[in-house]
Amino acid sequence: MSLRVLFFTDGPESPGSRFRCLQFFPHLRARGIECDVRFAYDERYNDVFAKPWAAAYKLAGRLRRVAHMVADGGADLLFLHKTALAVTGLPEWARSLRRTPIVFDFDDAIYLGPGGAPSLFRRRAFEHAVAAADRVIAGNSHLAEMTSAPEKTTVIPSVADTAKYVPSRTHGGGELVVGWIGTASNFPSLRPIIPQVLEALGQLPRARLRIVSNGVLPEYARHPLVEQWRWHEDRERAALQSFDVGLMPLVDNELTRGKCGFKMIQYMATGVPVISSAVGANVDIFENSQAGFLVGPEGDWRRPVVELGRSPELRAKLGAAGREHAVHHYSVASVIDRYVEVLEACAAGPGARRRG
Repeated sequence: MSLRVLFFTDGPESPGSRFRCLQFFPHLRARGIECDVRFAYDERYNDVFAKPWAAAYKLAGRLRRVAHMVADGGADLLFLHKTALAVTGLPEWARSLRRTPIVFDFDDAIYLGPGGAPSLFRRRAFEHAVAAADRVIAGNSHLAEMTSAPEKTTVIPSVADTAKYVPSRTHGGGELVVGWIGTASNFPSLRPIIPQVLEALGQLPRARLRIVSNGVLPEYARHPLVEQWRWHEDRERAALQSFDVGLMPLVDNELTRGKCGFKMIQYMATGVPVISSAVGANVDIFENSQAGFLVGPEGDWRRPVVELGRSPELRAKLGAAGREHAVHHYSVASVIDRYVEVLEACAAGPGARRRG
């Protein structure tokens, strides 16, 4: 089936664009599905969040996406990653009137306001986008339930390309690195566990906490056990491979239950044992993996850090188990058939625009 899909997403370096859209393009093209993309933002996406003009930049990007949605034609199918505008589903509704089939994809609780507060406008925008779509892809089962449209919703988790995200062949220099990778927007989940992690590291020789992000925690800028690396896409895999243990903390609320646990998947793919909060999709990803430790609400992060830190053999065992789990359940190869099935079924459905 010859098919041209036009993807609308954030920016070339945004996590959603990279792992919900771009990494699938070579695999889709190999199956005869032509892929084109329109970005809302440019390469400055990860650098502007703390700038005084960040709000203006983001608004301009959102409006650029609306303009792209209105102007672009000729595709057999539209793939919309998240809503164009957070507070209204008007662009999605208007585009649906042109009768090009639409797949709506989301991997966050976009129906909530900043910080997870209820938002009537965002909820309505989300509902309108779901209604406008012929098919919906949700990043986890909790998000899928929020659509209230099980008949057209498919759960496809965020995944890693396990042919690229691989364990390091040269790791191990005598220093223990407990690592965390993520955007600055996730610092509220990281901050509460840092004191426990540092207390545990104080019991281990030559150990440090390595934070890889597009932002900085200023209160730890000079801490002797904390190292903060600036995130760059071309160095991301090397940063992950430098970890001996990977941290995936989440505070437990409605916003974090919409998270898709992608840090865990990155750690597993690179053979890094994980210590994760038992929250939301983290529990589903961890199930039957034997990849590390789950920590419950108000749980103790010190014990698993010390236990893993003192045993290279345990780290190797759990890391290998996590790698196998990622390859079988959270890799591009494990989900590509589902993506193709959704795209082809949507394009061939009752609302499909007749080509030729």
